[in-house]
Parts: sequence; C-alpha cells; structure tokens
Amino acid sequence: MNPSNDHNNWITVGEVINLIRKPVVSYTDQIVKKGHAKLCSRLKGGCANPIVCEKEKKYKNLCHSCNQWYKELAKWHRNRNKRQIKWRENCDTSKWPVDPWEVAKFFMPILGHNKGTVKDAESTDLSSLLNVLEWMDDVIFSPDKRVDLDLVRKLRSGVRNPWAHSPNQELTDADLNNAFDTANKILADLDIVFSCGEVKKCIEDIKFVQTSGITNIVEAELDALNLLRDELVSQMNGEMNQLKENQISDRQIIKEQLENLEKRISQLQLSNVQETERRAQIKNCIPDKPCTFIGRDAEVNEIISSLTENGCGIVSIVGGPGFGKSTIAIEVSHHLSDNYDIIVIFSYLLSVSTVPGVFLRLCLDVGVNPGEDFMLSFALWLRNIKERVVLVMDNIEQLLEEEIRSEFTELVVTLRKNSQHQLQILTTTRTAFSIPNQRAKNIRIEELDEKSSVELLRTYCPNNEIKDGYLSELANLCGFVPLAMCVAGSLIEDLDDPFELIQWLKVEPMKALQSADESQCVRKAIEVSFKMLTNVDKKAFARLSVFNGNFQKKSAQEIIERDGLETQKFLNKLVARSLIKRRSDKRFVILSLIRRFLTDHDELQDEKAIGEGLMVRHFLKLCHLWTMKSCSKDGFTVARELLKKDGHNVEETFKICSHDQAKNLKSNIIESLESSDIYKSSSRLFYNFGWDLLPLTVLRNFHESCIKLAEGREQLAIQITFQCLVADQEGRRTAWKSSEYIGRMEAIKEAFDKNNAVLKEDRSLYSYCYYFYARYYSIKTNELYPDLQDEITAMPENMNRSSIEKIDEVLVLIERGHLNKRRATKIFHSDREKYEEYMKSAELVCNQALSSAIELLGEHELTCICHKVLGDLYFTWRKNEEALTYYSDAIQLRKKLKLDSNEPFVYLLKNFGSCLSILRRFEASVENLNEARDIVDKLAEKHTPFRAKVYYALAKTYRAWKPHCQESVKYAKMAMEMHVLLDPRSVKLLEDIIKTAEECMER
Repeated sequence: MNPSNDHNNWITVGEVINLIRKPVVSYTDQIVKKGHAKLCSRLKGGCANPIVCEKEKKYKNLCHSCNQWYKELAKWHRNRNKRQIKWRENCDTSKWPVDPWEVAKFFMPILGHNKGTVKDAESTDLSSLLNVLEWMDDVIFSPDKRVDLDLVRKLRSGVRNPWAHSPNQELTDADLNNAFDTANKILADLDIVFSCGEVKKCIEDIKFVQTSGITNIVEAELDALNLLRDELVSQMNGEMNQLKENQISDRQIIKEQLENLEKRISQLQLSNVQETERRAQIKNCIPDKPCTFIGRDAEVNEIISSLTENGCGIVSIVGGPGFGKSTIAIEVSHHLSDNYDIIVIFSYLLSVSTVPGVFLRLCLDVGVNPGEDFMLSFALWLRNIKERVVLVMDNIEQLLEEEIRSEFTELVVTLRKNSQHQLQILTTTRTAFSIPNQRAKNIRIEELDEKSSVELLRTYCPNNEIKDGYLSELANLCGFVPLAMCVAGSLIEDLDDPFELIQWLKVEPMKALQSADESQCVRKAIEVSFKMLTNVDKKAFARLSVFNGNFQKKSAQEIIERDGLETQKFLNKLVARSLIKRRSDKRFVILSLIRRFLTDHDELQDEKAIGEGLMVRHFLKLCHLWTMKSCSKDGFTVARELLKKDGHNVEETFKICSHDQAKNLKSNIIESLESSDIYKSSSRLFYNFGWDLLPLTVLRNFHESCIKLAEGREQLAIQITFQCLVADQEGRRTAWKSSEYIGRMEAIKEAFDKNNAVLKEDRSLYSYCYYFYARYYSIKTNELYPDLQDEITAMPENMNRSSIEKIDEVLVLIERGHLNKRRATKIFHSDREKYEEYMKSAELVCNQALSSAIELLGEHELTCICHKVLGDLYFTWRKNEEALTYYSDAIQLRKKLKLDSNEPFVYLLKNFGSCLSILRRFEASVENLNEARDIVDKLAEKHTPFRAKVYYALAKTYRAWKPHCQESVKYAKMAMEMHVLLDPRSVKLLEDIIKTAEECMER
C-alpha cells in the first residue's frame, strides 16, 4: 500500500489525536471530580423526585435539590447564553449529586443517543472532552492554573475538526505541522498544570512520530478510521436528535401549552389548594435559618441520618446551656424541609411546663383551632397525617422533671401512636432521657473545637488586625461555648483595646457576658438549669466548684460529705442535666463557665468555703498517701501517675493554703494543714517525689506558708525542714549563687547551731540539715565540712526503722559519698594516697546506698540517683568505663519510669556525654548532649544553670572532636550568654574557644 502524501498526513494527524486523547482524558477526569467534590460540599441532599425531574424541561420546576445544582452549574458555565446549554438533552439531573460525569455532560454539546453511553471520561470522545475544558469556569480549576484555553480551542478547531471533516481523508503538510505544533504546545502546558507519567510519555510518543514517522501504516490507518467512525457516529446522533426535535417542536408546542394549561386549571380546581396552603403554613413554623452556622456539620448529619435512614422515632439533641442546641435543631429542620420534602413543625416549649400546655402550643403551631379540648383537636389532626412529619420540641428540660416526666413521655408515645408512626419527634434538652420500647437516640452536643471557635469569633471581627491567637484565648475563656463566644464576639468591635475583653473575662466572666437580649445572657442560661436543683443539691454543687479541673468520685464524696452511692447518684444527675461531664476515664469535670457561675454566686460563698476546707484536708491526706506509696517497693510509678491525674487539684489545694494567713486563711484550713502528715513528717519525701509535676512557684509559696505557720506555732523541726526546701529551690534556680540563697542558708545555719541539741533528737532531720549545710559550705568556702559520722551516734543494727527512716539513711549515705568525693578532689594533687582512701570510702557508702535503694524501693527515682552518683564518682575517679555502666543503668531506669524530660535527666545525659567525650567516642557524646539540649530548650527559661552547662559541654566536646569547627564556637557563644551561672574555669575555656576562632578568621 502506497498512500498519497496528503492521506499519509491525515493518518499521522489521526495518530496524534489518538495519542493526545489519553492525557486529555486523565486531566479532564481529575478536573471534573474536583469540581464535583466542591459542589457536593456546598449542596447537601439528593433529588426528591427523580421520575418527575427526569422529564421536567424547565429548571425552575425541578425539585429543590436539582434546582440548586442547576443554578450552581449554570454559574460555572462560561457560555452566558444559558439557552444554548443542553442540560436537558444530556443530563439526568437526579444523578448530579452522586455522579461527577453527569455534571460533565452539562458542559458538552448535545449528545443525542450517546447520552446513555457517555458514562465517564474514557467513554467520551475528544471533542466533548475539549468542550468540557473550554466551557468550565476558572473557579473549578482554582487554586490551580487551568490548561491554556486558546490551545484547547486550537486543538479542537484547528486539529480535530479539520481531520474529522476532511472529505477525502487528506491533509496538507501545513495541516500536519500545525497539528504537531498545537499538540506539543498543549502537552507542554499540560505538563505544567497536570504533570504526570502519562503526559510525559505522550510528549515522547508524539516527538517520535514527528521525527520518525509512523512505523506501521496499516495499523495506524485502521486506528484512524475507527476513531473517525466513533467521532462521526457521535456527531450524527447529536445532529439527528436536534433535527428531530426541531421538526416536531412546531407541532408540539401548542399541544404542550394546552396540556400544561389544563393541568394547571385542574390543579387549582382540586383540593390541592388547601393542601398546598396547609403545607406552606406548617413549613412556616420553622424559624429563619441561622445566618452563621459553624462547626456542627457532623452533628447535623448524624441527626438527619437518625431520622431519615435509621427510622428513629425520637431523637434528642442534648447539651449544656448555651451550646447551640436550638440552632442545630433549626438547621436540621431546614435540611429536612428543603432536601427531603418532610413537613417540619417547630415548637418553642421553654415557657411550657404542663402537658396540656404542650398540646395547646402544638395546636397553635400547626394552625388547628384548639377549641375547648385542645388535646382532642391535636389528636384528630394527627390521625389525618398522610405523610412524614417531624415535630421539633425545643427546650423541654422542664418537662423532664421528676413530677411530670412520666406524663410527658406518655404524651410522646401517644403522639407517635396516633399518627400511625408517621410522626417523628426531635427534641432539644439539657437533660438526657429515654422511653422504654421506643426507637430513641440521644445525640450529645459538646463544646466547639478550637478551630471552629476561632472561625465563629472571626465572623464578628473580619479585620485581620485581630490575630487568631487572640481569638483562641478568647474562645478558651468562653469555655468554647457558642453562646458565650457570640456575646463576647459582639463586644469586640466597640472596644478601643480588644485585650480589655480578655481581662474582663478573667476577672468577672458572668458580668462580661451579660447581654441586653435576655435570650443571649450566659448567666441566665446557666441559671435555668441551676434553679431546677433542690436547695441541698445546689449547696453540694457549689462545693464541687472548688475543683478547677477534673476530679474523681472519691474526691467529690469527701467534698460533699455523702456516701459513695449517694455521691454517684448526685454526679449522674448533674451529668444528665449537662451541668458536668463524665470523661472516658470515669472522672468528672465542671464546665468552666458553670464553675465561674458557682464561684461568683453571692449566696453560695459559705458552701464554697466549706468545700475549700474539705478539699485541703482531703488532698493533703492524699499527698501523704501517694508519698508513702512511692516509698514502697516498685510503687513509685503508680504513685506518680496518681499525682499526675490530680496534680491540678493538689496545685489548687496548695494555693488555698498559701493565702495570707493573717487576712484570708480560714481557721479550718489552718487546722487541716497543721494536722496533716505532709506538713508534719513527709514534706521532704513529697518534694523529692513530685517536685517536677507541680509548678515550682506554687510549691515554693506553699512551703513559705508552712514556714510561717511553723514559726507561729514554734514548731522548730518543721520550720527548718521547710526552710531547707525553699533554700534548695532557690539554690537550684540560681546555681547556688544568689544572695537570697546565701541569706537563707546562713539563717538555717544559725537556727541549726542554736538548736543543735534539740535537733539531734530527730536523727533523720538532723542528718538532712547537716549535709544540706555541708554542701553549701563546701561550695562557698572551698573548704571541707566534717563528716556527720563524727558528730552523731550510729544507729543500732537491730533497731526497727520505718520506711521513711530507711530512705533517709539512703539519702545520708549519698551525702556522705558526695562529701568524701569532695574531700578526695581537694587533695588530689597533694596526697594521692589519701585521695584514694577518700574515693574508696565514697565508693563504699554509695554502693551501700544503691543496694539499700534496690532492696527497699526497687525501680525508683532514688535508685536512679544512686546509679548516677556512682557514675559521677567513677567519672571523677577517671574510671570512665565503670562510670558509663552506671550512667547507662540510670538512663535506662529513668526512661522506664518516665523521668526522662526533667532537670535531673538533663544533668545525667550531660555527664554521660562528657564521659563519652573523654573516651573519645565523640559521635555518641554529641548524640547524648544534643538530646539534653533538646530537653532544656523545651523546659527551661532562657538562662538556667543546667542549660548553661549543657551548652558548655557541647562547646567543649566539639572542640576536642573538631578543634576549629563552627559548632564549638556557636555553643561557646550561647553558653557565654549565661556565664554568670558557670564557674570561672568553664568561662575561661569558652573565652579561649571564641578567641581561637576569631584569630583563625583574621588569618
């Protein structure tokens, strides 16, 4: 076969069209699906009557859903002459919400008989695909760039159309060159907006055809002929269908108009008028759709699904005051009416408190004359219901009170029965309820999430000057309650300084959230629920307001002074009324705004004071019990977890105890504090066990308060104990250098010397204070303090000791080890024999401490400390391999105990890294030091002793590893910012690192 050159050109262009169709199919398919998803997110619900809508030729007469889809698609069609859009000929409108390609047909030329065969991009010819790309509006492609429109038009009119309409299947060389030029340009543009393997392969394939020609002429011609056949069949079907319509349109038009007119007249003459008016009147009972509706789509969908798909007869929207239950019900009502063609009756029942009153309200809402017996009147109306009706009963909590609940639930059952179950009921209430043998569902509404809360508040201040961080803080102070946020949001615009509102909400939230519109008053919304409680329960609830966060039932039981069963019933009642929440861990929490309502309530102050006293007594007792638990074998982790769960309540307890005793502290709180074991005996162990789980400022203020109390009671031992704890906090904060720390230590020394004989009676306390001062003395003077063993009588071996005394002995052994190590270090250069003697003595007592800790406590923080102390000892002794073993054990145990994110762990990693550096294992050293750095950067303020020491260790290690590297200089400079927290030798090394680097740069 030897085709002419022009025919060969026609075959080649056909090959180009065949090749380019594949990426055009993929691209169009993606764009259509993307646009369809956008529409689905905005248009909810499906076609109400597919059979009618399929035949309807005027979009205005389509059902609500199809009508909305048509309007949106028409907006997206770039052809402004809507009469030229072949939607009726091409589309099954009922499939628009579920089939993306049914939407694509909206943008195609008339399909004719191909309407049924065009089901996706693959089954669509190139011409129709290009029509879709040309006529879809830019918004569908947004935010991405669309393929060049001019190139789309050129591909259709300059390549595809001349090829398909060539009478002799011949094209000129100019046509061929134009085809290649257009194909290459549109593929290059596609590669930018839709880069994928298919596009890149097509570019290569067309380049091959352009340079090498067609290798198999027969196959290519067959492909071209098949393609042409498909194109012509598609075109003919469309043209024949159009011709047919044009021929019959003149004859049909008058007939159709007459039929429509007769149909209209008939409808007007029938009773349909009354039905239409009745339906319109009932639907008019739905309040206007809310202007702003944010963050509740999931709840709306669940409610609609429960009513329409799951067949629930009774669905209740349950939530706290101000949560937006009524707004959700209104939104649901409009969805049911617009998208499901369901009659909705919306009845406000807030002011109705009797069942007859409910019937009267319902009669008025549906337009029935109540007459003398309005219950009978409504029952007769119900029996005549021939279609589904949803009755919305808004705010029914007063109808769920004990004295009327059974009568109301019987009413609900009667309504369902008299309507032959055509009636479904949607309620809004703060009180959850159920009815036996009825398909019912409670859907609980929670606070808005933070993102939705910010979005809601943003509607009140579109000005970008108001940052999301401010709105987030505002939402938090409003408890993420929609009503409160709406009231707060309405205030922003009138304020010169929006941060005033933040301050008001912190100080007087109830006053700040008042509104001239009583329906928008947060205090009143809460009061409605509060007033439904009995006086006894109101007082008990006020006591619970002392919990600034979640709490367990046992704690509530102590505060309200009821037994376990009565407490559980009371808490369940509060949960059912949406006044408190039950968490998944069986703990409870009072909503923040409700707590502030109770806290600020003038008539409840006495109950709150009683609650505070009982709270102090209860949690001080728990602190001692947890401390004792932590001192039992392997009980440390369990005790820590218990303290973590109630840490916020312990914090609140300590704050109450820290109030100015002379002015505010109640006598019952002083008595509870003074009689507590945590005050009398276990404070040191509690501090060691839980210091990092509570704010240090709260701990310090509590300790200061205890010092004042002990001083006033002349309780010397307790006073000096808490003085040591405060001094320890101050010393750690300032690297043992501040004047306040020095002053406190001198005061402790003075009290210690003055009362030496008395303090010796308490061996544990005496030892603790002695070594506490010894550490201060050795740091301050660089002189050695005598060992306590020279000052105190040894304890008999057979003497029975408590667990606290045994732990104290372990702590004493650790301090003796520290003291002997310092003694050894001081004489290292002058007396090596004595040095070894002191180090061996330190090794002995530290090993004794470790053995005792393991035997007594098992896996415990004190065991970790013993491992580290031995590691530090061997590191100082230059027995680095032994040191690594103890450091590794300490690290492993701290991680197991979840003590791997605090200051002691940082020091451990720092020493471990430094030891590795001495052994020239630099990579491992840097890895551990970087881990320590990450922790201090998250934990610490900018300048703290342990942060300074970590950066110093990094600078020193990098210098030893890579003497002139930038990392060494970087960390040296950062450490120098905190030089006051470092010793002079460390500062000198840092200065040397920086100076050396600067000299290298000058060279």
